[in-house]
Amino acid sequence: MDADTTESQDSEVSAGSGTFSSKLGLCEVCTIRNGKYTCPRCEVKTCSLKCNRIHKLELECNGDRDRTKFVPLNKFSNLDLVSDYRLLEEISRSLEAAKKSFRSKWHLQRTLIKLKYEAKLRKVDLKFLPSQFTRRKNNTTNFQSATAQIFWHIEWIFVNADNLRLYDENVPETQKLGGILQKYFMPDNDKLLAEKLQYYQAVGIPGVKLFLKAEQRTIKKFYELDSSMTLKESLANKLIIEYPTIHVVLKDHGCGYDVIDSDDDEDSATNEKSGKEVINNIINRSENEEINRSSKNLLFVSEYSDDGDDQ
Repeated sequence: MDADTTESQDSEVSAGSGTFSSKLGLCEVCTIRNGKYTCPRCEVKTCSLKCNRIHKLELECNGDRDRTKFVPLNKFSNLDLVSDYRLLEEISRSLEAAKKSFRSKWHLQRTLIKLKYEAKLRKVDLKFLPSQFTRRKNNTTNFQSATAQIFWHIEWIFVNADNLRLYDENVPETQKLGGILQKYFMPDNDKLLAEKLQYYQAVGIPGVKLFLKAEQRTIKKFYELDSSMTLKESLANKLIIEYPTIHVVLKDHGCGYDVIDSDDDEDSATNEKSGKEVINNIINRSENEEINRSSKNLLFVSEYSDDGDDQ
């Protein structure tokens, strides 16, 4: 028997005849046997599981009771009262959950608008991806009113360490790039990390170049950054999608990067793509991420790797 049917207990034995009769009457599907079950939704009387299934197919009935169906007062029972009370409780819980979700989304939207506004004051064009993107979820960049500073989430790609990716969170915009990177160029208790960064630690910060990818360009280009400049100065007049991704490259291998010059900056407006095109490009790069992360010889890196934004 299906869980969504109710068995009638109204069967009784006719006196003197020994035959069964039912207050439900005959089965409304086969019209042969007496009805035993009443559908909670459409109230069709059936005698067996087979007939019950037939009625569901013919009437396209799901067997679930309609909790909002009108019940006349003279037929209103305690069970109907309890059912209505529980329905109202469920509606109340759903409304509270919807309010909390709305307040949470509204607060997040307000926070992002404020962050984008503060970035614009610093001449940074900050854009955000849809909420389902991993890059959007991982972004911890925020504006703190108490200090009137943006605290950035930064992704570092150490190209000559097999494209090792390291992340810094809540980095003050007033901090210099060299100061932020310094900890990665010092001997560390993490032997595995120190081994991966051994070439960088050998040359120090003066022996590397920093490149920030220029977004919305028809041709892949990079900005070369100065490690002696602050994060705020380095990101000025640049487009950032979620957070900056900076390539750290040994000086001898920096020639593979197409660096933007002043003429490129003047023509940047004509080369910009729409927001939809940018998102589609990020999706395509995400799908090809494994190819972009193919292993390279640490001593013979001839070209940069894509930043491979995740979805």
